[in-house]
Amino acid sequence: MDAGEILNELIEQTATLDERASRVQGDRELLVDKAEIASLVADYQDFYARALQILPPELHDQFRDLYEGGFVIKRIKSFLEAPDSVEPMFNPEQDNPFIGYWQHPFESTFHSSILEQRQLLILAKQALTESASNLEVELAERIGRGLPQMIDALQRRHANRPPFEVNDEYDLQDLLEGVLRAVFGDVRPEDPSPSRAGGSSRVDFLLKEPQIIVEMKMTRPQLRDREIGDELIEDIERYRSHPDCGAIVAIVYDPGHHVVNPRGLESDLGGVRDGLKVRVVVTS
Repeated sequence: MDAGEILNELIEQTATLDERASRVQGDRELLVDKAEIASLVADYQDFYARALQILPPELHDQFRDLYEGGFVIKRIKSFLEAPDSVEPMFNPEQDNPFIGYWQHPFESTFHSSILEQRQLLILAKQALTESASNLEVELAERIGRGLPQMIDALQRRHANRPPFEVNDEYDLQDLLEGVLRAVFGDVRPEDPSPSRAGGSSRVDFLLKEPQIIVEMKMTRPQLRDREIGDELIEDIERYRSHPDCGAIVAIVYDPGHHVVNPRGLESDLGGVRDGLKVRVVVTS
């Protein structure tokens, strides 16, 4: 079980623990026996230990405080240790809305605290997902930047075998698809993107699991900086409506050095565009 699956399990467990704890206290009596309380304590402690193992260190103190509480603010620990403890200031002869029967009531000790612990687990999951997504986007980008070296190696083959030549975009697509399949596994070529403004286009490759679209272009004398930039801008706008588009990596192979300012093109079109992560790689 990977970290994401563990976090999902812990997030789901917060709801189960909260529901079980809500059944412990009645108005002025316990609704469950000691065995049920002991079982709840054991299961929460197991949950707590697993959560601290998987959470990033910067969230540990906050997560612990939601369990331990302090002298004034009582948290989950107080509820689990003494769910049957009666508030010393409670007076059955007086109707005081600010002083309840229980010293450690479920709502203010367990319920509110475990909801906050759940939120910390959700934040950790989001950070983990973002980190994994960044790594996969960077890996696709590295593959793009390494295309010239791969092409050069395939042109210098052993025993005078004919070279693998890249003369056009079809050759480049075949090479890129092979490498992407070896690295990412589930690669879907020529996946249709939804229509937009009466038109439609096809993405070169969809990396299904990380939800990355890889777009590939090869320059030629009639396809230079301006034309490449215009095509990529149009592609990005089309692909953002694709249901599996979480990021776009656009690879521009420029063997003839038709792009005058490759780093400028990468900078102008790359980045986060209206929430969509875009990387542009110009390589020759």
